[in-house]
Amino acid sequence: MCGIAGILHFDKDKRVDQDLLISMRDSLIHRGPDGAGIHIDKEVGLAHRRLSIIDLSERGNQPFFSPDKRYAIIFNGEIFNFKELRRDFEIEGVQFVSESDTEVLLYLYIKHGKDCLDKLNGMFAFAVWDSVERSLFIARDRVGVKPLYYSLFHNTFYFASEPKALFKAGVEPAINTEAMSELLLFKYVAGESTVFRHVKRLLPGHCMTIKNGDIRIVRWWNLPEKIKANRERLPTNPYEWFEEIFYSSVKYRTISDVPIGVMLSGGLDSSSVAAALYKNGESNLSAFTFVFDDPQYNEGPLATLVANRFGLNLHTVELKQDTLMTALQESAWLYDEPLVHQNDAQMLALSKVAKKLVSVLLSGEGADEFMGGYVRYKPLNHYRLLKLAGWSSKLLRYNSSGIVNRFEKLDRYLKDDRLKSLLLLNASNVYPFDLKKYGVHIDINSFAYRNSVVEEAQDLYPHEPARQAMYADLFIHMASVLDRNDRMTMGASMECRVPFMDYRLMEMIPALPTDILLKGKKGKHLLFNSMATQLPKEVLSFKKLGFSVPWEQYMEKEDIFRQSLNQIEGGSLEEFFPELKIKQLVKDYKSKDSFSSAMIRQLIMTNSWKENYLKHI
Repeated sequence: MCGIAGILHFDKDKRVDQDLLISMRDSLIHRGPDGAGIHIDKEVGLAHRRLSIIDLSERGNQPFFSPDKRYAIIFNGEIFNFKELRRDFEIEGVQFVSESDTEVLLYLYIKHGKDCLDKLNGMFAFAVWDSVERSLFIARDRVGVKPLYYSLFHNTFYFASEPKALFKAGVEPAINTEAMSELLLFKYVAGESTVFRHVKRLLPGHCMTIKNGDIRIVRWWNLPEKIKANRERLPTNPYEWFEEIFYSSVKYRTISDVPIGVMLSGGLDSSSVAAALYKNGESNLSAFTFVFDDPQYNEGPLATLVANRFGLNLHTVELKQDTLMTALQESAWLYDEPLVHQNDAQMLALSKVAKKLVSVLLSGEGADEFMGGYVRYKPLNHYRLLKLAGWSSKLLRYNSSGIVNRFEKLDRYLKDDRLKSLLLLNASNVYPFDLKKYGVHIDINSFAYRNSVVEEAQDLYPHEPARQAMYADLFIHMASVLDRNDRMTMGASMECRVPFMDYRLMEMIPALPTDILLKGKKGKHLLFNSMATQLPKEVLSFKKLGFSVPWEQYMEKEDIFRQSLNQIEGGSLEEFFPELKIKQLVKDYKSKDSFSSAMIRQLIMTNSWKENYLKHI
């Protein structure tokens, strides 16, 4: 796991500035504190920061070169099946000089070119420079576990694991004003776009080739095609199939030359990872969980039960308010864009504690999107019936702890009964009519990437709106989750691995019939029934929390939030949201209007980003 960066001048007579390249590289030192390297070949420069996970020797340093020096690679991630791939090369007579997966990846690219990507089971973002063809190849893993950003600026192509490295190279950090309405409504700018005008993402499952000033981007992993093909070869027993592949996936993700641990919330997903580790014979591993004084948010007792069941050494991370506030400010710097999920800070705090004992953490992320774990999917199968039922807001209550009653949220959600709008807004807490009240008018059809994903989902699952929402989440909501995981764990120089993101699961589960996934009241029917016999009964009946934090309480009590609210009320964000009636919004929030809370929380996170990121880049 590492940080990568690079420069390619389209003017071939222009040589890369070494100091500039090193500045890009070292802005990513948190991603790789164990080593650093650069390579300059006239108009191209490659840079690497290393977090040593596999082959801890100097032989694993990067950039890594082919024996004839024609190819140079920089790589961020892990190839979990590299040992099998390596054996195939050894049979052909290839003599390796390291034990690293980087070397295997380079040989695979030399032999197969772009087609090597289909052979990889892993998480990755990498770049290969061909000094003969004078071409640069860049690729990103299937669902974007590892990030990759790029910029075309002043006739030069820049790329890096994080935008802050691009700004170190001189790319202007101008705000993408067109993206700010998407940020308000969805909390996350999806697709290629970011909050920065000159910075784009390479989309998950895509690769690009740059040669002679020409940039060609290709979608190398086409999930719809995989789903359609797998519908013709479904497993006879999906529960047995899932167990076999899931245990294999977890086994792959224990490949390491450094200690590994697991993030354990005590919920179904992370407990299933713990059960698979135990089933695979792993023992004496460390597990880490948050504890809060508030029993509504405290998952410590359940995590303890799971750890005892599976022989894990549990370390509880007590998140006191001052620790959390410090982590919140630091996470704003690490994330590069305004925070999305509001549990970024505790993940960073946990990762820092875990780093004292391990360098790799396994996470249960991804199960909800793939297997139907979110409650918000269920109404989509019955949304017209629910609309006709006429939910009365008088029967709905607002919980004083700040948790909105789910029926109340459902009532608000169903105000727009157009199916496509419901799909686009399925993960939202803020709706267009909320923003309209405060002067912001949004056309939900204007978000091109989000709409294209929904249209792809509707083509795959006609007449199944819940499945459409699940598919859309794979490329929208989950992208933000994976961004958070990467930034907060790498902020502590920690590698995060996600077993549910194994491509064998990702390609088959979306092909399974709906009743295998959404049957029953609990959701995640496939996971629940595959793992039920392995898990404590308390896990199976526990209400999902997902590392939640009582932000509503903190927003009322903490000085940092009150100061931020005062700044917002004073106009600190007017340049980003010129149409938004901020004073009225703040007034409503102070009068305990429950519906304004989500918007205020996002504005506070945006203000934190401005204060802790924009003023320092």
